[in-house]
Amino acid sequence: MKIRSLTLKHIGVFEDETIVFPKKKEKNKAEIHILTGQNGTGKTTILQALAIKMLEVKPFIEFKSLISSTFKKNFYKRWNTGNNEHGDGSIIFDNGEEIKFNGFEAEGVNVFRDKKFNEIISERQQKIFQATLKEYSNNYIYNFVAFAYSGYRFIEHEENVETKDKPKYNPLEKALEFDKSFTQNDYTLNQWLAINSSKRALARESGDKKGIERFDKNIKNIELIIHEITGQTIKFETVYDRDLKIVANVEGKKLDFDLLPDGLRSLISWIGDLLMRMDALKWQNDLPVFEREFILFLDEIEVHLHPSWQRKVLPVVQKLFKNAQIFITTHSPFIVNSIDGAYIYELKLNAEGKCKVELPISISDTSKPIDEVLNEVYDIEPTQMYGEPRTIEIENFQKDVEKAYKKEADFDKKEFLIKAKTLAFRSTELRNNVQFELRQLSKSLAEDFSI
Repeated sequence: MKIRSLTLKHIGVFEDETIVFPKKKEKNKAEIHILTGQNGTGKTTILQALAIKMLEVKPFIEFKSLISSTFKKNFYKRWNTGNNEHGDGSIIFDNGEEIKFNGFEAEGVNVFRDKKFNEIISERQQKIFQATLKEYSNNYIYNFVAFAYSGYRFIEHEENVETKDKPKYNPLEKALEFDKSFTQNDYTLNQWLAINSSKRALARESGDKKGIERFDKNIKNIELIIHEITGQTIKFETVYDRDLKIVANVEGKKLDFDLLPDGLRSLISWIGDLLMRMDALKWQNDLPVFEREFILFLDEIEVHLHPSWQRKVLPVVQKLFKNAQIFITTHSPFIVNSIDGAYIYELKLNAEGKCKVELPISISDTSKPIDEVLNEVYDIEPTQMYGEPRTIEIENFQKDVEKAYKKEADFDKKEFLIKAKTLAFRSTELRNNVQFELRQLSKSLAEDFSI
């Protein structure tokens, strides 16, 4: 199931707007739709509108009451334009199914106000509901699902990690919330990694080859994706230091999660949570995780990521999750320029402060220079990149920066540093930009590029 259009009327900055989402052109890659635009143009509103209406689709409609009231309330704040116009709209899927927004606002205001679900129904009713929910979630065979994540989330370090199974865990609970919080019924990623590690060890002791393969794959899938994006070798290990804890072994150095760089913590957080939830779902025909069909909403995942990682995150996700449909908001030209075949939508406000979205302005193309992407997508002239007209020296410096990140064979470090010094002495602004690039290179490549 894929989303083919979204209509928003009197919601946030959208007066009456319909966005069409074309089908992908490459069969063996994920379908990706990139939303760009200045702050306040409605990118997050679109993402939240798509996510919140997935609650009306199976299997989410069965668990609708478990989505937090905070998530709904944040969206309803965007619902009214201030002109006494009630929000309206719809989502249309590729199977022809249409889900309308009309009337949903009243439900949000009256039922999901600030109260939690367990405060609305009686204790006895809740026990019956939880029993029914557990039976349903344990027996349901999935063939479609959806998830949402923000780049601002981090994995947290935990001491004394529990390795007990949680029978009330439901992988769909809060799956569509961009910033997920944990309850006593949820697994944290630390706990899930520890449990898989423990079960893998038990499977080895008993000679259970299938068990070894399954629990080992759960951990290695996360390690694989992180390695593909960062180029770093990472292993998740169980450590007994008074109490049990999970550490990340990065290039041979064992670190608690709160000691990792923010970009790495963010990647581990949302990628690990996604694979953890997918692993808990019984899928039709036992389809492997990387072949499943699902929708993924990603809000500014470039946050905290170095440009070299921004260039890799979407290509890796696009290649591995080939049957996924992905909607992403971003301010990064490196994200836009990182993949081929993604649809790009530029959101702009008109004179009345309302957002207009045309058909996709272009299809992403990695062969385009970054200057062209800045000009086409972000309306930034090449002369604005360094605060002065572009020259051959600046062009060559940027090309060498790219070569350094890619570790190309013809990259000459000595010649590169000479170019950097030449630019740095031309103006204070150029010096700041050059020093920034050198600092980032130093962090990324662990070499001395200082001037």
